[in-house]
Amino acid sequence: SLVYSCAYFHQAGEPLDQAQRQKLDLVCRKLRLKPGERFLDIGCGWGSLALHAAGCGAQAHGITLSREQAATAQRRIERRRISENCTAELRDYRDLDGDLEPFDKIASVGMFEHVGLKNLPLYFGIAYRLLKPGGLMLNHAIARSQLAPVRADSFIERYVFPDGRLVTLTETLEAAQSQGFEVRDVENLREHYELTLRQWVAGLKAHREELLRQVPEKTYRIWLLYMAGSAAAFRRGNIAVYQTLLSR
Repeated sequence: SLVYSCAYFHQAGEPLDQAQRQKLDLVCRKLRLKPGERFLDIGCGWGSLALHAAGCGAQAHGITLSREQAATAQRRIERRRISENCTAELRDYRDLDGDLEPFDKIASVGMFEHVGLKNLPLYFGIAYRLLKPGGLMLNHAIARSQLAPVRADSFIERYVFPDGRLVTLTETLEAAQSQGFEVRDVENLREHYELTLRQWVAGLKAHREELLRQVPEKTYRIWLLYMAGSAAAFRRGNIAVYQTLLSR
């Protein structure tokens, strides 16, 4: 299904594809997305949420910084022959300010972790200005616990996300409110991300030989350890993933 971030499980044993579809549906339901509304997906990945939103009747537009993802998303849109109400482009959200007609609804799933603490006011400020009055934004992002230690030379810092640092929920909410947003709802999907990661780990193990034909064993082992370790961190509560619903 080419979907980023944690899935949404009604039951622990559900197949990952089903749980990912349930996540897309959850996002659109929380936004109360209606046919004909203009919808923006900031960091659209391979286009799955934009396609789902268009299937709900919205006018969906996705942006991403990845050339490969933008091209794949556009091909998926063209295959479904829905180009009239679904588009994807290679674009930085910082280039959108004042450039597009306002949107009714905005979502950002699994992209916020790459914004950086100092850029949070800019991020939320642009999103606020892109929304029509009364519009809604759903921000889906990992946050670290207030009590979790911050290690400057951790495994993840060294091998996966150099110079990366997760913000806390408090920092997220303060930044959103500083730009005028009203916080309407916050839900923690921590357990759902652990379940997702354990299925990803199982998938990596099941396809080991196929993957080793594409990447070196070191790369494979880094991502296996990263995902297994992240599942444990979600179980402990050192990190969580929050869906935050904001209104203008």
